[in-house]
Amino acid sequence: MEDQFTSSQSSQEVPPVPPMPQQGEYSNNLPPLKPSNWLWQSIFATILCCNVLGIVGIVNAAKVDTLYQNGRYNEAEEAAKRARTWTLVAMAIGVVYVISWIVMFSSGDFMSTLEGIMEGGASGYNF
Repeated sequence: MEDQFTSSQSSQEVPPVPPMPQQGEYSNNLPPLKPSNWLWQSIFATILCCNVLGIVGIVNAAKVDTLYQNGRYNEAEEAAKRARTWTLVAMAIGVVYVISWIVMFSSGDFMSTLEGIMEGGASGYNF
């Protein structure tokens, strides 16, 4: 009985085991991770902070996904960096604007400051 088992195994050839892939072999086939497109942050900055700079951020954020899906990974990364920059600048301007209004309200001299601006000819109601 043992002879039958060993003889049947020896007559079958075992296929060779393929070599394990090296560490760098798969890196050429996989795309890099998709960068964050900063779209919702750009929309937030456009609505609440600075319209013009937020729109520039939205335009760059919209390019990120399209460029990445077309295989232009470096350009997608650059568009993501530009979207991030413009969004953060818009948010910073919005924060400075809000802080300046808070300071003007809390100084107690807000109404006289506004009257001085209006008397200086900056009003839209010049008759």
